Amino acid sequence: MAEFAVLTGHLDRRSRPGAISRTLAAELRDRGAEVTEIAVGALPHSTLMARDHRHPAVLRTQRVLTGVEAAAVVLPRYEPHGSAPLRSWLAMLPAEALRGKSVLPLGLGTVRSQATGLGAQLCSGIALPPVFLYDDWFAPDRDWEPNSRAFALLRQAAAALAASALPESAAA
Repeated sequence: MAEFAVLTGHLDRRSRPGAISRTLAAELRDRGAEVTEIAVGALPHSTLMARDHRHPAVLRTQRVLTGVEAAAVVLPRYEPHGSAPLRSWLAMLPAEALRGKSVLPLGLGTVRSQATGLGAQLCSGIALPPVFLYDDWFAPDRDWEPNSRAFALLRQAAAALAASALPESAAA
C-alpha cells in the first residue's frame, strides 16, 4: 500500500486549505493509499520559528514525511512559497526526507497571477506541476466544500500524485 503525506501550514482544518487537504486525502484513500495529514500550522510556532529540530512534535512529523512515497503541500493564498511556519518546518527537514520523492504543490488564490512561482523552492523533492484553485470555488456555508471544478482538479491532482509515486499503476 502506498503512503502519502498531505501538508498544510494552516491552523484551522475548517478553512479552504483544510478543505483542500481533506479532499485530496480522501481521493488518495479512495485509490487505496494510506494518507497522513500533517498540520504544520498546528505545531508550536515558537518551536518552528526557533527551528528547534529536536522538539518531539517536529521529529514525529518529520518521521512521517520520511516514510512516505510522495507528498502534497497546500499553500495558502498570497504565500506561494508557504506560510512562515511551513517554511520553517521544511527548512528543518533532513536532506534525505524528500530526496527522490514527488512533491505536489497546491495553491489557493483570487487571481491566476498568484500561481506564479507556486511551490518554488519548497523542498529537495521532485516537484510536480502545481495545481491552482480559486478561493470562490469553495462554499463557506458548507465547511468550504469544493465545487465541481475544484473537486475535478483535486481528483486529477490525486491521480497525478499517485501515478508519480507508483508509476506501474499509471500504466494499468
